[in-house]
Amino acid sequence: MKYITVNNQQYALAIHQQDNSLPYLLMLHGFMGDRRVFNHLIDDLSNFCNPVTIDLLGFGKTAKPTSQNRYREKYQVADLYSLIQQLNYKPLYLYGYSMGGRLALHIVSQHVQLFKGLILESTNCGIVDPKERKKRQKIDAERAESITNDFKAFLSDWKKLDLFASPIRPDKSLTQKYYQIQSEQSPSALAASLQGFGTGSMTPICDHLPNIKLPTLLIAGSADEKYQHINQHLSKQLPNATFSSIKAGHRIHLDNPQALESELQNFLTKL
Repeated sequence: MKYITVNNQQYALAIHQQDNSLPYLLMLHGFMGDRRVFNHLIDDLSNFCNPVTIDLLGFGKTAKPTSQNRYREKYQVADLYSLIQQLNYKPLYLYGYSMGGRLALHIVSQHVQLFKGLILESTNCGIVDPKERKKRQKIDAERAESITNDFKAFLSDWKKLDLFASPIRPDKSLTQKYYQIQSEQSPSALAASLQGFGTGSMTPICDHLPNIKLPTLLIAGSADEKYQHINQHLSKQLPNATFSSIKAGHRIHLDNPQALESELQNFLTKL
């Protein structure tokens, strides 16, 4: 474990390997998780890259500001830009899952020179329609209230969402570890993150997609119809993107890690 302080916020990260003959892969987790949700992938990923996992702002052992404004994308992007500058790893690929993927799109749109490639798992570019954004902001606000009022009940409801339904039964021990990671998050930080950088609050970046010419791999689970549609659309907007559908639900890294690793190896080794 390594700690790096940027813009008065301490970030926790794990640098799992430093083989300079291999590319580096910075992995950004989703909402409710932290760097540990990728731990079961690390050994296999290390065969073809140097994985670097990080606790994003408000998660895991990284700083947990209570102001939702501190979670806005402009501040998180500034944090990660400074962190990446300090690490100075090249060549560097960026991987983002769900919330982490939305943040990855914002970073790449502003600092494309830092990266050789982009991988997005179950990611969207935000909500463009103002009315739909307001609807989502209301949902996010209600969820934030539920988190702070009764976190245990929220966790129970969260894992039952249709979004996470999978055609593959995930490894039971991995699932238990995943739920344990979620249960260890800070309710106040989760609520602030949701209202500061939830899908409804995030500035949509959809109009910027044609300018992101970085080689991009888009991945969505076969049972995740919503994100199948979203990523097929993204693949038409991003100039240098390929789309891959993997037998899984929304959390491909949990449901079907072997298939995911194969896609990542193909992408990272062909560039």
